[in-house]
Amino acid sequence: MKARTVGALSLLATAMSLTPAWAGPAGIQRSLSPDQATATAKLETKREEVSRAMLQPNAKGPLLVRCMDRYSQLNDLINRVQNGQPVAPDEIDQALQPANR
Repeated sequence: MKARTVGALSLLATAMSLTPAWAGPAGIQRSLSPDQATATAKLETKREEVSRAMLQPNAKGPLLVRCMDRYSQLNDLINRVQNGQPVAPDEIDQALQPANR
């Protein structure tokens, strides 16, 4: 079980370290529509909640893995909205729902 957790953490750290390599051109600011800005703000708030949940002392094993997976999904969704890729409103609504424990 520890090997899986360490493996998942390693995979997450590797993915996060490669994220800047996939970023667009530096210095170019894209303007978001009001709907995109609102959705992004809500998703970032939810991502911060999930991040705080990962730091709780009881966040071990399967709970930690679920939190890491949810954080990754929220991060991907935020990036897609900010890059102007099509995102279904249902997908955003589903991401903002409370996590099932």
